[in-house]
Amino acid sequence: MEDRRRRRALAPVLLLLCLIAITAAGCGAIPFEERPASAYVYGSGSPLRVAVVDETVGDDWAPAIARAVRRYDEGSRWLEFTDTATGAHIVVTMRRYSDTAPPALQGYVFQTAVGGFAAVYDADGSACNFPPSALPLGCSGEIARAEVYLNDIIPPGDDIEARRERLIVHELGHALGLTRHSAELGIEQLARRYGWPAE
Repeated sequence: MEDRRRRRALAPVLLLLCLIAITAAGCGAIPFEERPASAYVYGSGSPLRVAVVDETVGDDWAPAIARAVRRYDEGSRWLEFTDTATGAHIVVTMRRYSDTAPPALQGYVFQTAVGGFAAVYDADGSACNFPPSALPLGCSGEIARAEVYLNDIIPPGDDIEARRERLIVHELGHALGLTRHSAELGIEQLARRYGWPAE
């Protein structure tokens, strides 16, 4: 009898969690409670200011980073990029690593032979996208910063710059709040997440 009451009491909570999961999966974005990015008001019609800070050191990743940022910048008038954190809603830091010396992130183990990874954090510093869950656990979804890690494992070749650019476009999408998307920009998904008018 007591178990039945407990199950009945939990039913609405489980239903709500399922609806959140279905909504997030359909939208392909990290859900949020009030604001989709630090100090950014959903549907405000203001541009989302994103700082991209290149800390890869050296000049091999820099051209692909610049091209990927330019693609997003040209892809939507609702995105505004800068290289300084002052006044930015989201600060994205680009870092390099190698399989022989992976970064240490609490709660995440870097897989070998993976081109890159974006670690996304809310305004309180909670991680929003660490596996095994595609949904944030204890994250408000109000993205404040992201760390994009680029693996030096990418093999050389005539198309290395194009491959680097595709990887960075993909990881920038995660940094902006997308959970499931292709190597394309995902502007429609971003518009749903931030409440931008249709273009």
